[in-house]
Amino acid sequence: MRYLYLKTIGTIKQGILEDLIGSLDFLPFKVIKENDYPLFALEPKRNQYYAKKIIEHLILNMPADCEKLIAITDIDLCTPVLTFVFGEAQLGGSVAIVSTNRLKQEFYSLPANIGLLIERLLKVCLHELGHCYGLVHCSNSKCVMYLSNNIISLDNKGKKFCVKCEEFFDKRIRKENYD
Repeated sequence: MRYLYLKTIGTIKQGILEDLIGSLDFLPFKVIKENDYPLFALEPKRNQYYAKKIIEHLILNMPADCEKLIAITDIDLCTPVLTFVFGEAQLGGSVAIVSTNRLKQEFYSLPANIGLLIERLLKVCLHELGHCYGLVHCSNSKCVMYLSNNIISLDNKGKKFCVKCEEFFDKRIRKENYD
């Protein structure tokens, strides 16, 4: 049997992880907890971490029974050309990373809201997992695969795939689980 792995990097509160697992119930899960930060990916001038460097490291250390791996971290992620990213994934690959850093209300100097954090985290995880299964950005602004490059667009989109993306996603999950 192959599993979807959730791997924490840094400090992720237990309740957040449990709520996320409860929402991602279409594949069997395993969890790996890691508290160490990936200093090899730190960009000191920006005080952020390069998402792609972390993904490359995760690929080299995937468990044998892993179908897909989503790393969840509290560090601020970036790419060389983007100021920040909520998450990043290999298109059609096996690994994605998602950061809670900019998903927290506190980042925007607002009071904490755990329910909103979990909803945002679910949207970004589903989006990045969709990329791992080969989905590209969707033009439907309510689809979870719609591009969100700011917190407002993330909040405005839905937490489910549109009909077209759902159909593609379901076919890919069945294909990878039964081939």
